[in-house]
Amino acid sequence: MKLSARERQLLTALVVLLIVFVALQVFAILWEALGRVADVLIIFGAAWAFSYALAPLVDRIDRRTRLNRFGAVLVVYTAIFILLAAAGAFAVPLLADQLAALAARGPELSTSADQYAKDFQANLDHLGLPVNIVPLYEALPGRLAELAGTFASDALGVVSATATIVFDLFLVLIIAFLMLMDGDTLWLRFTGMLSEELRSEFELLRMSIDRSFGGFIRGSLILGLLYGTATLLIIAAFGVPFSGVLSVFSGLVVMIPFFGPILAMIPVLFITFLGAQSAFLPVTILLLLLQQVMLNVVGPRIMSKSIGIHPLFVFFSLLIGSKIAGFWGLLLGVPVAGVINTFIHYTVEVNSGRRQRTEAAALMEDAPIEAAK
Repeated sequence: MKLSARERQLLTALVVLLIVFVALQVFAILWEALGRVADVLIIFGAAWAFSYALAPLVDRIDRRTRLNRFGAVLVVYTAIFILLAAAGAFAVPLLADQLAALAARGPELSTSADQYAKDFQANLDHLGLPVNIVPLYEALPGRLAELAGTFASDALGVVSATATIVFDLFLVLIIAFLMLMDGDTLWLRFTGMLSEELRSEFELLRMSIDRSFGGFIRGSLILGLLYGTATLLIIAAFGVPFSGVLSVFSGLVVMIPFFGPILAMIPVLFITFLGAQSAFLPVTILLLLLQQVMLNVVGPRIMSKSIGIHPLFVFFSLLIGSKIAGFWGLLLGVPVAGVINTFIHYTVEVNSGRRQRTEAAALMEDAPIEAAK
């Protein structure tokens, strides 16, 4: 049967719509399945990240000492447990005392914030600016009280959540130990069963993950440690209360790409304004200088092996990552985007004929890959 041009166009449109419909259905099924195993994937992802952070140290000990692989991993784990025990014996009690003091001074800080908000509103009214912040600061104490009441009434849930976190951390340590021990061996066995083309492409995957994840994770940990320590020195020198808790929070939050530096400053400046108002201006100036040095000088040097991607791709990866895996997706979305960007670049190279599939791994030896446009 011969179809007219109009009928062929309609048939083509129907086929395209059918393909799109089936693709959306498959995507919905895969998305639902991913949501069901997201917790497991997060545990393995955290173990993978932990093993990547420790791999260079383990490799160095393995090469430069008489210890075998097991001995090198055991030495590194022993050092980690010693550091954690020392932190638990000294740092944790101090942080717990500061958290207790912060809870005790909560009403006082809330009253101070309320008075400052009223004074600020009076100044706005005096200037004739049509801005009303009264609903905001009137609702804040009630919201804080509601959260505190919920936390106190759900003590069993808090204990259960803490136990779950401890159990997950224990699983992460075990899985990371196995990855450090046998990861390379299992990888060689797997790639040995593949064709030359697939072996080269999987080697590209391994190298891009090592550069994106390994460099990003190790660099973020170093950056967070340096930023948290510098923040502690600054705010402790000016007598800002709860300096330990604030510096730990800042060091952890600053590792979040893009939004982290902003979020790291807010609680520090808020507590400084309420608890050490005379130090607010110098602390603000020093923290701004610290962020400029860390993000524009120290950070790029630490992250020198990371893949540069376009800011739009950064935003997209952060939003999608947070949607899929919450905090961990927000934290690791950028290195995942780096790996994806590498394979987009590789696909373009292969389709244009500039690269053979057997030469996939050599892509990482070329000039730094720019974000696909």
